[in-house]
Amino acid sequence: MARAVILSTDEQRGWDIRQALGASDVDTLQVYTTSHALLHGLSANTDISPDILVVDENCAPMPMWDLVREVASRTPALAILVVLADPAPEDFAAALDNGARGVVRYPLSYEEVSSRVENAVAWSASVKQAVQKRSENETAVLGGRLVAIASSKGGAGSSSVALHLGLETARSRPGDRVVVVDLDLQKPDLSILLDIPRYRGITDLLPVVEELTPRHLQDVVHEHASGLSLLLGPQHGERGELVTEFAARQILGMLVSRSDVVIVDVGSVMGEANSVAVEMADEVIVCATPDVLSLRGVQRITELWSRLSIRDGGPVKALLNKVDKKSDLQPETARRIVTVPTLSTSIPYEFASLELAVNRRDPELAGAAWSSRIEDLGIEMSLIPSHSLDDRSSRPRFRSASRSTRTETAPDASDVAAAAPAQPDSRAATTGRSRFRSDRGAVSIEAVGITALFALFTAIAFQVLLVGVTAIFASNAANEGARAAAVGASASHAAHSHTPQGWRDGLQVRESPGRVSVELSTPLLVPTTEGFDLTIPASAGVVKEPY
Repeated sequence: MARAVILSTDEQRGWDIRQALGASDVDTLQVYTTSHALLHGLSANTDISPDILVVDENCAPMPMWDLVREVASRTPALAILVVLADPAPEDFAAALDNGARGVVRYPLSYEEVSSRVENAVAWSASVKQAVQKRSENETAVLGGRLVAIASSKGGAGSSSVALHLGLETARSRPGDRVVVVDLDLQKPDLSILLDIPRYRGITDLLPVVEELTPRHLQDVVHEHASGLSLLLGPQHGERGELVTEFAARQILGMLVSRSDVVIVDVGSVMGEANSVAVEMADEVIVCATPDVLSLRGVQRITELWSRLSIRDGGPVKALLNKVDKKSDLQPETARRIVTVPTLSTSIPYEFASLELAVNRRDPELAGAAWSSRIEDLGIEMSLIPSHSLDDRSSRPRFRSASRSTRTETAPDASDVAAAAPAQPDSRAATTGRSRFRSDRGAVSIEAVGITALFALFTAIAFQVLLVGVTAIFASNAANEGARAAAVGASASHAAHSHTPQGWRDGLQVRESPGRVSVELSTPLLVPTTEGFDLTIPASAGVVKEPY
């Protein structure tokens, strides 16, 4: 028996549609009264998928054709029938353009409903069978997912997480299309983090948003050298207000329908575009740091979504970012504070490496610890295949195209393994040990050299000090000898008696009429020949004093 869901704000018309479907042997799973409830129900009940969706023309709050287009892009295998009171020819054309499988006239007739239902069920079964066969033949992670990354407050790191998660996903899934959208419209920073020119952004799609085509997206989306595609935010923050709910829904719907993974950075401030991304997302991640303000911010933003019926009951998880062992709140405590489920993977606090990556605009400089934890996050979110854990070390890292010194491509691990002879591990270990021994010897030689150089400098300084002291002693000996000669005493005896014992052996005193001259040898740390003795001369005049 086929299964159906109904959307109608009119209770009587909803009951009539349900009765008509029951007469056509269709089981009605649920009747929704708002478009938001329908979208949440379709995304939440993934185990039980309906075959038919019947949309009444009086649906709210989303316009009927917008809702049909949104559901068709998110669940292509779901057959959609539209109920109209007085359908015109342009309504049939609009139904086909937006993805509906048929139009049913109200009041309902059994023959028309039965015919439309039969065709819709057959079409839905064919599409599901084709998708199932393709899924059985593919081992990669299913694409077409929309993930929204939000911040509980400013600085929680949603931009960095979204960017690096996109880079790691693109690296691990080279055959898939991964797009990162910067919907933090007032302060878009992805172009700065990647050092790419921001010539075009999301606001360049606004003039053609009602007739949006894949060619328009191709002209605006930036293709990075790593394989990641980026839709950048507006160059001026005030232009972010121009991105309306309708425009955001059109752009994100087109991206999801033509991409395998779409990661949206919605920031911490909710506007029309951000709210649409959160509503359309298959999964929402709220980044929070392990502090009370940020953890309370998780509760505030999720309650805001619930009050506005944006994410009422949808999957929302918290991600702990900037986790440090020195933090007052550890991850175990933080998980008990937040009111939503928390991812088991947490991001370490790598301030130095992230600061270097941001300042130099090169994500590769974020460090191995950060990249490894981001990859674990992608595996937990089923964005990255789990087998990447086995060959993580053999995968080449992404390179920034803006760095000329990093443009060389790393050799593939399989090529290196094929070119190497047998038993490479033992030789690598031996080479590593010998390199360690050589490094250790170099360090020892450097230590000995530095010690010897320090001793040489110390000896030179001490010798200079001895020269200065000798000059003082020589001057004093000359003055004392001149004073003794002035009163008729022995100048030599006075000079020797006022000179320290260690300098007396090298003291020579000469008397001449009216002057006493002294030469004093400087003690040497390193003994030399007599020709290299360092003597300090000094003299003083003799003033005869009356007796």
